[in-house]
Amino acid sequence: MTKVIEKIQASRSLRVQIGILYSLLALFNILFFSAMIFENQTELLVKIFNYQSVNFVISVMDDLKDKVITREKDEKIKKFSDSLLFHDINNYIIFDKDKKIIHSNEPEKENQDVGEDIFEKSKEIADTKSIFTSKYKLELNKDDFTINIWIPMKGVDLEQKDETFFLYTHLSIKSIEERLNKLYFQIGVAFLWGMITHILFGLYINRVIFKRVNLLKDATDKMAGGDLKSRADWKFTKNDELDVLGTAFNGMAAKIEETIETISRLNEEINNELKIGREVQELFLPKNKKFKDFKMATFYRPMREVSGDIYHFYKFRSAKVPGKTYTGIFFADASGHGVSAALVTTVLILSMETIISRSIKPNFVIQQLANIVGNRFEASFFGTGVFFLINQRGKIICSNAGHNPPICFRPSTGEMFFFKSVGPPLGMADDFPYKLLKGNTKSGDKLFIYSDGLTESPGKDEEQFSEERVINLIKENMNLPNKELIQLIWEELDKFAIDYRDDVSMILLEIP
Repeated sequence: MTKVIEKIQASRSLRVQIGILYSLLALFNILFFSAMIFENQTELLVKIFNYQSVNFVISVMDDLKDKVITREKDEKIKKFSDSLLFHDINNYIIFDKDKKIIHSNEPEKENQDVGEDIFEKSKEIADTKSIFTSKYKLELNKDDFTINIWIPMKGVDLEQKDETFFLYTHLSIKSIEERLNKLYFQIGVAFLWGMITHILFGLYINRVIFKRVNLLKDATDKMAGGDLKSRADWKFTKNDELDVLGTAFNGMAAKIEETIETISRLNEEINNELKIGREVQELFLPKNKKFKDFKMATFYRPMREVSGDIYHFYKFRSAKVPGKTYTGIFFADASGHGVSAALVTTVLILSMETIISRSIKPNFVIQQLANIVGNRFEASFFGTGVFFLINQRGKIICSNAGHNPPICFRPSTGEMFFFKSVGPPLGMADDFPYKLLKGNTKSGDKLFIYSDGLTESPGKDEEQFSEERVINLIKENMNLPNKELIQLIWEELDKFAIDYRDDVSMILLEIP
C-alpha cells in the first residue's frame, strides 16, 4: 500500500491520481460492505442452523420412537430406512454396545467395528433407563453447516430381550446449505455489480471531466507551441463549469491570436520603418573615398536596426591662409540604443552644420552640442562626443565630452597617447567650459576612436572586454594595415562576448 501511495504522489497526472485513489476507495468499500453483509448473514445462518438442527433431531426422534430394531434384515428395518429417507437421512449406521455395525445404508460396513470416536461419544447417551426420553448427542459443524447425530434406539436381540442400539448419521441441512450457496451467489453478484457501477461511474467522470480537461490541456500546449488557432474543441452543451472554462479559454485564445496578429503586423511595420531609418541614418555616415589620404578603416555595428553611435568627417578651408585645410572628425555615442538614441545622434549631426558655420574650434563645437542636448531633451538623454581637427602638418586639437579616450599611437616606436575627457557628457551641464587637447603627430601615426560598446561588451561571468584588451591588441598588431587591425579587434570581441548590449563602432585612420 505504501508503494502505491508513493506512486500516486509521484504521478503528476491528476487523472491518474484521482483514478487510482477512486479505484482503491471503491475496492475498499465493496470489500468492506461485502464482508459486513457476509458476516451478518453468516451469524444469522448459524442461529438458524442451531435452531433447525435441534428441531430436526427432535422431529426424527418423534418419528422413530415407536420403531423397534432387530439384528435381522426384516420388514422393520425396511420401514426404519424409509423413515430415515423421509427425513433426507440416506447415510447412516446402527451399532450395538459391542461396537458392531448391525445395519447400514452401505451393506459392506455391516459386521464391522464402528469408529472409536463415534463409539466413545455414544457412551454419553448409553446409560439411561428411559430410552426415548433420554438425551441425544448432537455435534454442529459451523464451518460447513453439517451435523453429527447420535440417537439411542430400542431394539431386541435374537432371544427377544430388550437391547439398546445407536443410530449415527452425518448430514447437512439442505435449507442451510442452499441459503449459504445463495449467500455466496448474492455476495458475488453484489461485488460484481459494485465493480461494474464504479467502473461505469469512473468512465462517466473521465468522459465528463477529464476528457474535456485533456482537450483543454492539448489546446493550451498547442498554443504554447505557437499554434495560435488552437481551441478547446468539444460540444458545449452541458453549460457546467468546464464548458464555461472552455468558452473562456477559446475567447482568451481568440483575443491572444488577434493581439499577436496586431503586434506582428505592427512589428513588421516598425521593422520596415526601422530599415528605412537605418538607411537614412547611414546617409549621414561619410564616404571614406573623400579621405583616402587617411587610409580610413571603419566598423559600424548597430545593436538593433538603428544605432546610437554616429561619426562624420569634414573638410575645412582656412579663411585666413589660402590653401590651408583642416580635416574634422566627429564621433558621438548617445545614451542607450535603438530609436531614441538614433534620434539624439541625428539631432547632433544636423546641429553640427549650424555650429561649424560659426566656429570649428573643437571646444566651442562640443560646448554648443552639450547645450543643445541639455535644452532640447531636458536631461532625459545624454551622450558622449569628441571632435578632432587635424591640419596638414599633423597637428591635432580636440575636445572630449565624456567619451572613451581615443588612442593615438606610433607604429614605428610603439608610443601611445590618449585624448582623455575634459568634461561631462553632452547634456549633463549647461555652458560647461570644455578645454582643448593638443597633440603633434608624424606621418604614419594612427588614431583609433571607438564607442563604449567595444570595451563594455560582457563575456563569461560578466567580465568586460575592457580598454586594456583593446590597448594590448593594438600594441601587438599596430603594424597591421588599418582594415586588418579593425577586423582583428572585431573578431577577438566576437569570440569574447556572450551577447551585445550596445552599439559597436570603430574608426582607425593614419596621418598622411
